[in-house]
Amino acid sequence: MGKTFDQSLIDTATIPMSMIDPEDMEDTSSEEFISLRRVQQGCHNELTNREDFPFNKYTKSLQLSKNQDSYSIPDGRIIAVRLSHNNTVDELKYDSNIKLLSGSPAKPDRYMGTYNPIKIKFYPVPDKSYNVEIDYVSTKNIILKDGTYSYKIETESTLRMPEQFQHLYFDALEYYVLATNLRKQSNPRWQPTLEIFRQRWNIFLRGSKTVDSETVFTI
Repeated sequence: MGKTFDQSLIDTATIPMSMIDPEDMEDTSSEEFISLRRVQQGCHNELTNREDFPFNKYTKSLQLSKNQDSYSIPDGRIIAVRLSHNNTVDELKYDSNIKLLSGSPAKPDRYMGTYNPIKIKFYPVPDKSYNVEIDYVSTKNIILKDGTYSYKIETESTLRMPEQFQHLYFDALEYYVLATNLRKQSNPRWQPTLEIFRQRWNIFLRGSKTVDSETVFTI
């Protein structure tokens, strides 16, 4: 099990310039803990959405059925859709105007995302079964206590990230949380703390990008 977000708050409090009592961070019901957890959640959301990190790329396999054009969408942002048929692979185009198109069932050549409900829709409507692979960037980068993935940090939750990068990420996150918290207090230590964060963040970026950008994880 990796480092928890709870422990990360305690580590944030132990940074010399923090002026946060580590004991307050050990009590997950305290007002101080809840307040800093909100800061941590916001900082984590921002940092993990700054770039499309290689380790957040996944591929979902999907089988299209005849006369069915809508399917459940992966949890994340779609970056590519490929259709396989008769030993050929075609990359489908994104087209937001699919709902305006009409035609007979055939081999799909485009797709779009829909909301209410959240689905991926193909056009033309499949005339037979086709295999599709969807490359996407997952934004569910938190592992809850029960092992499920989530967008929200909860007690005892951990980071969904390869172990070799986690310590670099938490090093940066903790200084960013502290800098954000100091800025709220108009503390003159905010700017120096932010500079340390930037240094730590650049170290994380260099480390994380040693992963082949073409690597994807299949689920």
